[in-house]
Parts: sequence; structure tokens; C-alpha cells
Amino acid sequence: NYVILESCFLFLLRFVVIMKNLFLVLFTFYWSSIAFAQNKRVVIEPSKEYVQHLNAAKSHKIDLIKNDKLLNKYINQGKLVKIKQRGYGWRIGDLSHSHSYLVPKGRDVLNDIAREFVDVTGQNFFVVTSLTRTLHDQDRLRGVNSNASSNDSSHNFGAAFDISYVRFNHKIRPDSKLEKHLEDVLKKFAKTGKIYFVKEVKMRCYHIIVRNY
Repeated sequence: NYVILESCFLFLLRFVVIMKNLFLVLFTFYWSSIAFAQNKRVVIEPSKEYVQHLNAAKSHKIDLIKNDKLLNKYINQGKLVKIKQRGYGWRIGDLSHSHSYLVPKGRDVLNDIAREFVDVTGQNFFVVTSLTRTLHDQDRLRGVNSNASSNDSSHNFGAAFDISYVRFNHKIRPDSKLEKHLEDVLKKFAKTGKIYFVKEVKMRCYHIIVRNY
């Protein structure tokens, strides 16, 4: 009986050791996979519309803004200009994954869109929810917004901004009348060759790309 018990004990001990090693292998593989996924940018075959919009953003002659160092370089050179927290017809929302800067023509277009919006709707304002992003910002954003492109984005060139279509006058709720007026204004600017825009349903915003008209 003692020999049998000893054999069983040794068998269990070997089993525990094997399972421990297996667990360590699986644990290491799991975290390595996560680290790889976070660091690797999976490039998706872009659509014709996406390429058109990206080329429009690139036409302002700013290289891909990879990090804060490049961002600050373009700011110091005057290639990116500060967008104030509030202006006539617009406000800047809380920015967790972008910076309140645009190419100079982007600032002008934002001001013009807001002025037109006020002319049409009276004393109302919309909210800008995203502006210039570094590539690092874009990678972080993909963790919370699947709409964030895994390719380069127009935001990475300082020539794009997003306007919420459910945030007007400090209220977060749908307003079909103001939304329609805003979209009509954007269609007018698109028709005159100043912008491209896309309605992003998941993020409830209009993604606006400034053309170098």
C-alpha cells in the first residue's frame, strides 16, 4: 500500500509540474499576443473615397504627424494653428485623443461653417469633438473607437475635424432640425469644393476633411 501511495503521489507531483509549465507557456503567449496586437498596425485595403480624402488632407504639405515632437515642430513653424476653446457658432468638446490645432485653412473653414450655421439657425452652436491627432493618438483611439482607421487618417495631417450631430447648445441629445441645418451647410461647402465630409453613425459625428482649394 505504501508503494502504491508513493507512486500516486509522484504521479500527482509530475502532473502538477506539467500543468504549471503549461500555464506559464499559455500565459506568456497570451500577453505576447496582446503586446504584438497593440504595437502592430494592421493596414486595411483603402476604398477610393478614403484615398481621395487622405490625398486632400496631404495636399496641405504637412507630413504624417507621428508624435508630439512633430506636432510641436509644425506648431512652431506656423503650419498648424491653435483653435480656441470657443468661437462664433462652435465650441470645442473635451479632447482625450486629439489636439486643438488645424492647418490654417482648416481654421478658416471651421469659422466659415460655424458662421453659416448661425446665419441659418440663429444663436445656436455645435460642438467639435476631434481635431488633429498624432499617429500615437490614432493607435490609442482604436482601443475605444472601431471607426478610428488602422491606416493613416486625415486627422494625422492636421486637415480634419469632427462635428457632433447630437450636441448643440450644451445639450447632448438628438435635434433633427439642427442636424439637418448642419448637414445642409456641409453639403454647400462640399459642393463648392472646400471640404469632403462623411457622416459617422457610430460616433454620431460628421467627419470633415479640409481641401486645399
